[in-house]
Amino acid sequence: MTHKCPRTIDKPVLLFGLELEDVALLALLVGAGGLCLGPAIPGVIAIVGWVALVLFKRDKPPGYLVHWLYSKGFDLPGLISPLTKVRQYSLCKIHLKNNDRLF
Repeated sequence: MTHKCPRTIDKPVLLFGLELEDVALLALLVGAGGLCLGPAIPGVIAIVGWVALVLFKRDKPPGYLVHWLYSKGFDLPGLISPLTKVRQYSLCKIHLKNNDRLF
């Protein structure tokens, strides 16, 4: 007898098939579009963006969009700087001038 093992214990909260972070990102884009482009175009951006996100996230684990943005080099609050911006991580920041070496 086999049982399917779910990817997560708790089912994520979804709005129209998207996670809350995805809805917030889409709302930010639509809101900025509404301020810049007028009332008609952001509605189209919302529908196209929703369809694109649903297709992009199909068969992906929860939180995939946040991890994908982080891997592309976007600084996200609450996370350490991505490796595309920092060469190495250390416990304390040491600012070296003119490519000086520590040792």
